Formats: sequence, C-alpha cells, structure tokens
Amino acid sequence: MLLLINNSSQLIDQIQFKLNNNNNDAQSFLLNSQTGLLTSNSRLDYEKKIFYSFSILLEPYELNCSISILIKLININDNPIIFDRNSLVYNITENNLIPLYIGRINLIDIDQLFLSDYQFYLRNFSSSQISIDQTTGSILLYEKLDREYHGPELHYEILAVDINNKENNLTNQLIIYINDMNDNGPKFDQDYYYINISKTLRSNSIVFQVNATSDDPVMNGNMSYYLINSSDYFTIEEKTGIIRLKKSLSSIERNFTLNIEVIEDGINLTNQTNIFISIINDDNVYFNLDNRKNCFIEENQSIGTKICTIGRNSNDFIYELIDKMNDFQINEHNGTIINKKIFDYENDPHEYNVTIIVRDRENQV
Repeated sequence: MLLLINNSSQLIDQIQFKLNNNNNDAQSFLLNSQTGLLTSNSRLDYEKKIFYSFSILLEPYELNCSISILIKLININDNPIIFDRNSLVYNITENNLIPLYIGRINLIDIDQLFLSDYQFYLRNFSSSQISIDQTTGSILLYEKLDREYHGPELHYEILAVDINNKENNLTNQLIIYINDMNDNGPKFDQDYYYINISKTLRSNSIVFQVNATSDDPVMNGNMSYYLINSSDYFTIEEKTGIIRLKKSLSSIERNFTLNIEVIEDGINLTNQTNIFISIINDDNVYFNLDNRKNCFIEENQSIGTKICTIGRNSNDFIYELIDKMNDFQINEHNGTIINKKIFDYENDPHEYNVTIIVRDRENQV
C-alpha cells in the first residue's frame, strides 16, 4: 500500500501514538494517542518491580517508527518496619536442656533506605525464665518447660525501640508452643473401690469399669488394663477397663478382691488399684418367700395336689427339691410344691421341712 502525503501538515494530522501491548510491562500504563501523554493505570510499587520496559509505536504503521521507553522507579520510604513473623513463633519439646537458645527476633525493613538501630525488650515481664539480648534479639530460655505445668503455649510481649527515635516503638507477641513428651504415668481415679454384685448376675455381664488418666494429652495417654491376680470368675477388657463376669457365681462365694494394673503405652510407668467385690444374696430374685406361710395341705387330699408356689416363673432357673422322706415333689419351672402321698392328720407328722435349690439352667450352678 502506498501512502501519499501532499505536505507535512497533513502527515502530522494523521500521526497517532500507540502502546506496543505485546510487552507485559505496557499493561501498567495508559497512552493518549493524540498528545502522547503517558500515565500509569495502577500503583507502581518499587518493592514489587523496579523498572518497566516497553515501546511506543507511531501510526500509520507504514511510517515504521517506534521508540523504546525505560521507566525506573525511585524507591521511597513507604513501608513500615515490622517484626518478622517467623522469628516470633517457636516449638520446643518439654523437659528441654537449659540454658537453651531458641532463636532471634528479626525486623523486616522492605524499603531499606535508612539505617535502623533497634533494641529489644521483654515488656511487663521480670521472671528469670527467659531473656532477650537487647542488641541482637537472641532469645535464651533458662527454665525447663513442662507442658502439664506451663500449659501448651507461652506468650510474651516483645518491645522493639528505635534508639534514634524513641517514639518509634514496635510491639508484638512472642509465642512458644510446648510439645508434649510422654513423661507422666497413668493414675486411677481411686486407690481402691468397693462394689456389690448380685449372685444372680448372668455370665458376660458388666460388673464394673475402671478408668485411669494421664496428665499427658490423649495422643500420649493410651492405657492398657490387666487383671494381676488370676480369677475364675472375672475378666477385664485390655483397652476399656471393663470388667465382666466370666461365669455364673457359685452359691458358696461371698467376696472377691481384684488387683488391677494399668500400663501407659510407650513408657514403663504403671499404677494399680484394688476392687473389693461383695456378693449380695438376693434370694428374692428366685423365691416368693412370703408364700412360705401358705404352704399347707388338708388331710386326705389326692396325690398331685398343689400345696404352694414359692418360686418365680423363669426360663433361666431350675427348681430342685431335696426331700429325704420323698413325700413331695416340685415343678422345676416355677417352684410349685405338690404331694406324692395322701396325708392323714392322725397318723402323719403335722410339719415337714424340705430344702429347695435353684440352679442356673445354662451353667447348672
């Protein structure tokens, strides 16, 4: 294409300015196409970008004319001096060696235009537990930390004072997180326990549950429970401390003493407790003893006459009658007593003593 211009004034009227947007730096500026006035379209920050380089083209393009622009930013003191956050937070495992160098307080001056000279202090804190070097900001710990005593974290207020401008002070929090060690043994809630259980308790029933705790957090407080003295009647669940009845209790048993040990996983620390178990003779579960007063039969009654019922209907129990004279028998399901002979008031005794035993249908005890 051939561009024909009759005189210079016509050429000047057609010339326009245009940014070469092929360069990313040009995106930060605006250009007036008529006057060539160049302005920024966003805040230019020295800390993010020091210089910008792009070109300006003249239209019509047939003039084949462009100019390179290099803009250098001048740094100004527009950012405050701040604490380096990474120098304010530390993790320390309890039972640390002393003295212990923790780290160093640092300040960040993004602009770095002036020489700053700060001194560091612990504000409102006079304990000998910790110190900060005024000049270097170095932190020294002089006390062993115990997470169970001091808690999971400690906070200190830090003061940084500009010695060239006493009014230019900075404050922030120094935080020390205390990591736990598994250094506390388990403890039972009580040194011993007294409990009562029924002699009618079924096998596998829960008798009791012991519980031990540790001053260490849960992640370091896993317990295992063991029955130290062997027992034919009781078992303990290792992880829960639940004590169960292994089998039905014998009628001759009166009490038990269980010795329980707890071990905290990962450390060789233990604790023990005793459980004193008393067996309650609750015959009322088996018998309706009030009916004993109504156990009588008139003379000359036929064999199989109901005399009285002193048991209770249950599928769990079997009633057995011990009668040396063999004059009576019992319904094994409910304890109903009947006669096996015809009684005569003038010839037979007026009172009879028999023994009734209740057995567990499953375990026959």
